[in-house]
Amino acid sequence: MKNSEASIRVELLCFDGCPSYGRVWSDLAQIIAETNLDARVNLIRVATQAQADTLRFAGSPTVKVNGRDLEDYDGPGIMACRLYGESGRGGPNRDLLRRRLRAAGRSAASFPQTSGGDKR
Repeated sequence: MKNSEASIRVELLCFDGCPSYGRVWSDLAQIIAETNLDARVNLIRVATQAQADTLRFAGSPTVKVNGRDLEDYDGPGIMACRLYGESGRGGPNRDLLRRRLRAAGRSAASFPQTSGGDKR
């Protein structure tokens, strides 16, 4: 693994027509490359309110790192554009992305990998 960090799962959730997801996608790719983290980004298109509820979609775009929303949103699904508190715009700032990715890498690296997938 790169940089002694464990694999990080990143989800970028958005709906069609989101004006901000492209910049967030690009920021994620650049930060992962700059920090040499072992991370995989999956783009997830959210098309319905039911899907938004199931995914706890906080609006478009939403970024989750290892299943955790960047701003710890845990409410019902929202089919609207998202504004991030720290940046005040339609996407998280690069510092927030970098902090959460690094923290996820350190956290995951502290758990030994088991064949059963349970990390307790």
